Amino acid sequence: MKKISVVESVLDNLPVAVFAKDANDDFRFVLWNKKQEEITTIKASKAIGKDDYALFSEESADYFRSVDKAVLKRGSLLRVPEEIIESRTGDDIHLRTVKIPVIEDETGRRLIVGISEDITENVKSRQQLESLNKNLMAANKELQETQLQLIQAEKLESIGRLAAGVAHEVKNPLALLLLGVDYLSQGIDPDDANVDKILKQMREAVERADRIVRGLVDFSSQRALSREPISLRVVIDEVLLLTKHELTRSNTKVEIDFPEELPPVFLDLSKFEQVLINLVINAVHAMSKAKSPKLQIHARCDSLDEVKKNEGARKYEVFRTGDRVVTLEIFDNGTGIQSKDASRVFDPFFTTKATGVGTGLGLSVSRKIVELHGGKLTVKNRSIGKGAVATIMLPTKLDTGKVSLKEPIEPVPAEPRKTGN
Repeated sequence: MKKISVVESVLDNLPVAVFAKDANDDFRFVLWNKKQEEITTIKASKAIGKDDYALFSEESADYFRSVDKAVLKRGSLLRVPEEIIESRTGDDIHLRTVKIPVIEDETGRRLIVGISEDITENVKSRQQLESLNKNLMAANKELQETQLQLIQAEKLESIGRLAAGVAHEVKNPLALLLLGVDYLSQGIDPDDANVDKILKQMREAVERADRIVRGLVDFSSQRALSREPISLRVVIDEVLLLTKHELTRSNTKVEIDFPEELPPVFLDLSKFEQVLINLVINAVHAMSKAKSPKLQIHARCDSLDEVKKNEGARKYEVFRTGDRVVTLEIFDNGTGIQSKDASRVFDPFFTTKATGVGTGLGLSVSRKIVELHGGKLTVKNRSIGKGAVATIMLPTKLDTGKVSLKEPIEPVPAEPRKTGN
């Protein structure tokens, strides 16, 4: 019975493949442990004394020889992050290999010592995760498309509610144009001082009608989210123009309080207008029984002192301590939110309005749009006085910071080296 040395016993019981080649003897194998046998399915008795060309395909042997020569040339450790061996059973075996040059003290023989770790299961797990991630990304894309369709559907409902008001707002400039045409059709007297005045009024009427129609067209357009820096006051003015008829008909007084130095925010104008129009219309409806309906729109810029962390949350909070944000608040003096409905206001299809007045999608869609902008929307009763307040918090930067879930430890080749035996 052959005696096995302590070193050989240790090498054979290692969980990694260990082999060595004699660089002075055409890189013939002089060491081949049990794990190397298991991985390559080649017995040590058939490998010792042979070179790569006797054991593997010519292509693989050429690759191994080039790596061995590179190790000798650099005279230091060389890592091969991933290489693939085609086993005799037809399955791919993935290895992470380290090679290092060694010189024996007694003989001066140069050796190439290799240590290979079988990472096949890790690679399979990675491939499964990549496949799952691909499927998840496809499902997420489909979900986003569905969300955009839902946003568009709610937007069309808003357009239906605004149609009468927009028609009324356009009718006034058109009436003014007709009056001007009638006056001018009677003949133009060069000395008539009213001509210039009438032409100016007609031009302003055309511009006003054009602005209203363009605003409605832009609002109704369907497209992917596209954000750009916009003054929040400009957005508010556009929204108040589109909802002017509703505000006028309900005798709602509007009070706006914006600081002069309010930084711009990154918005998709059409989609964000949808949010504000919904909030304004909701406020008008909530104030239907108020004696003196009053809508207050306030804005300010804040630096968040402290953001409470939601322990156990699956993702980071929208904002973090120190973030600079623009806060928009819309106050009404209506009926407010009943305590039993407070936790349901953002539920899809939940509404306190009469049947046919609303679908119950307005607030849920609005919150989603605000979240797509990296912001946060809340609706609650006012702390002082009657009514409710809708608060929108938006970042002043396009990106508030992302957390990488995967940081590579070291670079790996785009494609692992594939070898065969």
